[in-house]
Amino acid sequence: MAISRLRLRLAFGFAMAFAVGTGLLAAGGLAFMARESTRRFDTHLDGIGAGLIAAVAREYAETPDSSYAFVAGEVAAEWPDNGDAFLLLAVSGTLAALRDPDGAGQRVLAVMRDRPATRFDVDRGGPDLRGRLIDTTIVVTVDAATTSHRVRVVTFGSTEGIEADTELLLVVIAVGVPLILLASLLVGYLLAGRAMAPVRQLSQDIAAIAPTDLSRRLFPQYGGDELGALAAEFDALMIRLDEAQQRNRQFVREAAHQIRTPLTLVLGEAGLALDPVAGTPAAAPDAERLRSSLARVRTAAEQMRRRVDELFLLAEARAGEVVRLEQRVELDSLVLECTDLMRARASVTGHALAIGDAEPVTVLGNAALLQEALLELVENACRHGVPTAPITVSCRAVRGEEARGEVAHAGEAILEVRNDGQPLTEAATRSPMAPANDRGLGLSIVRWVATSHHGRVEFLHSAGHNVVRIVVPVLAR
Repeated sequence: MAISRLRLRLAFGFAMAFAVGTGLLAAGGLAFMARESTRRFDTHLDGIGAGLIAAVAREYAETPDSSYAFVAGEVAAEWPDNGDAFLLLAVSGTLAALRDPDGAGQRVLAVMRDRPATRFDVDRGGPDLRGRLIDTTIVVTVDAATTSHRVRVVTFGSTEGIEADTELLLVVIAVGVPLILLASLLVGYLLAGRAMAPVRQLSQDIAAIAPTDLSRRLFPQYGGDELGALAAEFDALMIRLDEAQQRNRQFVREAAHQIRTPLTLVLGEAGLALDPVAGTPAAAPDAERLRSSLARVRTAAEQMRRRVDELFLLAEARAGEVVRLEQRVELDSLVLECTDLMRARASVTGHALAIGDAEPVTVLGNAALLQEALLELVENACRHGVPTAPITVSCRAVRGEEARGEVAHAGEAILEVRNDGQPLTEAATRSPMAPANDRGLGLSIVRWVATSHHGRVEFLHSAGHNVVRIVVPVLAR
């Protein structure tokens, strides 16, 4: 089985955290042990010193007329042979008596002369030592006579035992920490494997989702922890993919429908042109018949080109393309241009194209897209308006805040069933009396253009007349 780098990273992090904790604990234990050992050693030296002072006081009580040198010698001679080391000094600092099993007394005296202190360390000329100086005065009462004597006691001992214990602990730490790190790495890798089991299960569940089954959801079976949050995010992604798939299928259906009708017309006209008898009067000249067929084929080809342009814009709209709004667009001039461009198309469908109000108004936007939106509104009116009824194109400013470009025509009501800022679907704009897919494509583009310009599309119907307007903000002066 291949080693998982993710599990290895988790295990390494766990091992490093454990090792750092162990190291800090060992360092703290080492410092505590050294301090506690020193404290206990100092307490031991203090005890020896107190015992020596008490022994000196007893000796003075027994032999009150004796000299300090005699008393010190007696105390040193009578002291138990238990390895204690000490010096009994005269007031002048000279040595009066000593007990020195290891022969370190002269080193202690040298340090005392150089650095007199109550507690001191000797780290030159041999094993390390630690000493204690007690300089005090004792009072002795014998037969109602009280005398005082100054006593200077130096107790000392080797610290090699403390240092040996410290070094042993350091060796244990030096050997044990790497072993603990290795063991914790192994244990962490195994524990990471168990912790990653739900992730592996999630990966398997994701792999089991078929491209044709985007309705499956993972969140309910993974709860509300971090893994559940990941599953919820994946479910949200699946929802978006499902919606995108539905939009793509709808787009393909719309594209096929929009191009099918002009292609049928082209094929029919081509068949009539190739058949010298079918569908034409016997007396009709061949050249005239071919010219008429070619004119209808050209009209159908122009329709197909326009449908392809519409499909391209609709694809951009559904892909969420960001529209750059950087041009100062004079909406009244745009109304005049669109009216001129669509006049021939209106005459083909039997409509009179007229300009209503054309108030000067300027907006910030994309001139090409705004022109396309107005052309789509006029095209929609030509296709679905009552024949011979006029089509009026207008623009005006409302309260100095909104610019309205609108197309009015007679016909069945156009239902507006959505107002959520999304591009219109076929069902949202279809008249209840119109065949399927006949309005949705153009008005979907109009809605996208309007929302891209921070505006909206409005539909009005009254007394058999429709008014469709695109409303966008006026450019601030």
